[in-house]
Amino acid sequence: MTTVLDLWRAMDPSARLVSGSVEQLARPVRGVVRTRAAPPFLPPIGEGELLVTDAAILGSDGLDGLAAALDEAGLAPAAVWMAGSADLAAEAAGAPTPIIAGADMPSSAAMAASRHLDHEIEDLREFAAAVRLSGAEAALADPQPSAPAGVVAGRLRRGIAVTVDGALVALNPRPAGRALATRFAATHARLLSERSEVGATARRTRDGLWVLERSVGPGSSAWLFDDLPPARVDETGLEALAVTLRALLRRRAPEPARARRLPKSRPSTGDPLRDTLVAVARANGRIAPAARALGVHRNTVLYRLRRAETELGIDPRRPDDALALLREEEPPA
Repeated sequence: MTTVLDLWRAMDPSARLVSGSVEQLARPVRGVVRTRAAPPFLPPIGEGELLVTDAAILGSDGLDGLAAALDEAGLAPAAVWMAGSADLAAEAAGAPTPIIAGADMPSSAAMAASRHLDHEIEDLREFAAAVRLSGAEAALADPQPSAPAGVVAGRLRRGIAVTVDGALVALNPRPAGRALATRFAATHARLLSERSEVGATARRTRDGLWVLERSVGPGSSAWLFDDLPPARVDETGLEALAVTLRALLRRRAPEPARARRLPKSRPSTGDPLRDTLVAVARANGRIAPAARALGVHRNTVLYRLRRAETELGIDPRRPDDALALLREEEPPA
């Protein structure tokens, strides 16, 4: 059964819920109806159908007017997709029907919705294979849990965290979701006390967060967190991450009796990507000195720099970016 949330995540993960009830995102979707008509001239809509329309049809009454027109006509779509309206302001329309604003044009949105309804299982299988491959490549370049976790967070556009031996070793917020990551870190200890069995998946809600946990071993878990419930694609991505993490944990070698002495460096921030950016900035853009300061291979540094450029648009080899990073590291006066 494909839900409104599943369809939303497949069509455009960056779209926003601008009105309606979060609980109604669990409604099943069985078809798609597209219209160019403005209220009250709306087409027939069957039970469980997604209505795809254009924000240009909204009159002065906004979303309330659309909700009233649907109610007057006795129409109850599973959800309304307002296409071409990424900047539509959120409103509290007087109906629980979810109204989602996306950037695509109505024709593209309707085609994407119809295609996913017809090929959801195949799409999920392809997505799982792609995420496993990306995660494995990241783990080969940087055999730390934070590397594949960052890749999965970027693909899902959700917050991803990893716990190993009861310690939080990776915390990746989604775009514009740093406050949610802080909230997850604060409640992490309580979540650990309620861990699921090894190999199991558990859903929880804590402090306004929807949390999905996938246990990968004794004291080790992969977590997905957000302010919206997880969809099937999120479960698929988290399971793909769990496969990679299990392989990494099996390969972990014991600590050497006498560790190699490393060059002096400032304490780690706990974020390998951030530490790498700062190290390269301090080394005036040189890779080898930065790798020595971090205690990693130069290829790991290069991989993290590519990730930073792709995900954050930052390259500490550029003078302006390096200066900004170093200023952020300066202690307050």
